[in-house]
Amino acid sequence: MYDLLSRFYRNLKPGVPKRWLFFIAAMFWAYAAYRVLGMVRLYMTESTMSQWEVITFGLIGLVIFFNLVFKKVCRKHIHRITFMEQKNPCFFAFFGWKSYLLIAMMVCMGIFFSRIHLMPVVFQSVFYIALGGSLFFSAIVLLNAGILYREGK
Repeated sequence: MYDLLSRFYRNLKPGVPKRWLFFIAAMFWAYAAYRVLGMVRLYMTESTMSQWEVITFGLIGLVIFFNLVFKKVCRKHIHRITFMEQKNPCFFAFFGWKSYLLIAMMVCMGIFFSRIHLMPVVFQSVFYIALGGSLFFSAIVLLNAGILYREGK
């Protein structure tokens, strides 16, 4: 009975090669970057700083944010995917379950903070450039990891 259920479960699992997990994660981060960077236009027009100041401070924030946070997160995901025991892990295994919880919490916090206008409009476009750019560079890192991935590491 257990063997029958186990076989049934394996047939339902949307398994993909590990290389695909890198590409799926890269698409996920690229979409998130697209959404966040789309908000930059909205808040840049409302900012009292010039566009050059917003872009300059946003790029400085991007370098800091990517190097302190997102590079470490990318390395963790790359390491986890590379050393998975399954040959064809589940389609949704590009992130661990804790990461899914963290992402859900961050999305909820982002919606909440944008609704209550916690951050001054002057800084919102700078923040969104830093966050969106960091997400975009993370997508590039994961895409590169997928291209360079070799089975049997």
